[in-house]
Amino acid sequence: MNVASIAIMSTHNTKRRSAVLELPKRNREIPGDIKIINDAQNALEAVRLVQLGARAALVCQLTGLTKRVVARLYHRITGVPSSSGQVPFTDTWYLKNNHRMLDANLVWRLFHRMEHAEKSVAGVLIQVYEAYLEITDTPALSLTRAFFVPRLVTMRTWHQQTCDHCTMLFIAPLKGGGVTCPVCIEYFNHRCRRCGAAIEHRTAGRRKAACSRCYEQIRQDGKSESYGTSNDHPGR
Repeated sequence: MNVASIAIMSTHNTKRRSAVLELPKRNREIPGDIKIINDAQNALEAVRLVQLGARAALVCQLTGLTKRVVARLYHRITGVPSSSGQVPFTDTWYLKNNHRMLDANLVWRLFHRMEHAEKSVAGVLIQVYEAYLEITDTPALSLTRAFFVPRLVTMRTWHQQTCDHCTMLFIAPLKGGGVTCPVCIEYFNHRCRRCGAAIEHRTAGRRKAACSRCYEQIRQDGKSESYGTSNDHPGR
């Protein structure tokens, strides 16, 4: 018996199906057949969600399957019980580094492209996360973290904004002052703030804000200003 059969059998009563078949042909109802198809689809989506790393609680929430069925599916697929834990409810984790914010915006754009797709919530999440894994070589977001990204916008914790530098739309908490998207932040982390030239990579220490040429120019300008001050005020 495969994992999909476990979920289908638990949500489908064979006696009910026999009762439907015994009805006169004119009185048979299509919704019963649709329910069988929906149960099968929910089971297949649950299997794929578990394979992509979803916890049992999230699988139950997205598919409507019972905890008992999902627990059996999870153990059958992974060989271990599902870990406990809540779905994220704040954006603290995402804001800790720019890589996470960059990936969160990528996932948001993928969700945005799928918003009119005629699929279930679980089906959309599966397609979005599979596309995300194909695009990036170093994914920073788990499936659960990816699922929470559009909810941050719905809860108005994050807002759609326009970057001052590239004019690209992105999502992030509102801040005072200039608005810079995660892509431009990453770009400026590796570019001189004065001339835009590439900055030499440093394996350790503080990240440079200027290239070697501009850094030397800044030092020379600083020396000139200090010498000028000394000449203007020789008594000091």
